[in-house]
Amino acid sequence: MNIIIAGGGTGGHLFPGIAIAREFLRKNPENKITFIGTTRGIENKILPKLGFDLKVITVKGFKGKGLLDKIMALCCIPFSFIQSAYYIKKNNSDMVIGLGGYISFPAIIAGVLMKIPTAIHEQNSFPGLSNRILGKMTDRIFISSNESRPFFKKEKTILSGLPIREELIQDNSNRKQDSFCILVLGGSQGSHEINRAVIDSLPKLKAIKDRIKFVHQSGEADREKLVFQYKKNGIDAEVFGFIENICTFYKNAKLVISRSGASTLAELALCGKASILIPFPYATNNHQEINAREFVEEGASVIIPSSRLSGAKLASVIINLENNPEQINEMERQAKNLSKPKASERIADECYKLINH
Repeated sequence: MNIIIAGGGTGGHLFPGIAIAREFLRKNPENKITFIGTTRGIENKILPKLGFDLKVITVKGFKGKGLLDKIMALCCIPFSFIQSAYYIKKNNSDMVIGLGGYISFPAIIAGVLMKIPTAIHEQNSFPGLSNRILGKMTDRIFISSNESRPFFKKEKTILSGLPIREELIQDNSNRKQDSFCILVLGGSQGSHEINRAVIDSLPKLKAIKDRIKFVHQSGEADREKLVFQYKKNGIDAEVFGFIENICTFYKNAKLVISRSGASTLAELALCGKASILIPFPYATNNHQEINAREFVEEGASVIIPSSRLSGAKLASVIINLENNPEQINEMERQAKNLSKPKASERIADECYKLINH
């Protein structure tokens, strides 16, 4: 079978697609997977290294943009639709799967008009604009959370969970560490807000500095500054612009400080990690805070809203958790209970049914 997977821009919209692609290949190595994305997104760096074929289209985001950017985005739609239809036809595609966001929009529309099976996956509790529109016309809708079910037609919607990269599924056991390892993830591009809060927290962590270690995905812009600040405060740390092989670092971590994008939350659940969640305050429809709600209510995470984030607050939460191993253990158990490790398999199985219908 020939499968088109459309999505990217960020790791959150790409890595679930990679997990789905690998599941199709696991079921049949003869399956052909083609991704549709852009030259600007993370997919342009990641997919060639993994051996996947990437076809790029000219498309721009719409929601949350200024008037000029919205006009330019609208002007791109016809061309991006023609590009998508060309790739679908050229590959003799059997199905198109969209991962949400503006990149998936023209490919799914093209698939619908070309009368081949289509499906979308919604990661967040509050669906994005593209998926709310596409859900009215696509054949199947996969959701990560029951909270997004009311936005879609009941008969087409399946609770699959969010697909996770296979490295985490194959071995998500924890490793015993001499130090209390704190993994900081601000998303694939890093987060200046989280980086600033961590820097401000370091002088306040001196009482436990000999018992902790940081592994920090900073983004390139703040990396050197963070390296200097960790060293200045005498705190053991490894700082990376971007971590490609995140699996080892998840295993070593006792606490994760992160945004609350759907992919990150699914990984935290699968790996059973206690976390401090700092939702991105400008996320569309405030979906990151909505995503975090279940983890906080179940006792898997502590949330610090952006409006309350400071070095002092972050240091206080870190010190409290480091001093309470029983609370960490309970948070790990609750996170694990939220895991849905069979998401990729469920999605691939349902797609096979659609194609063979």
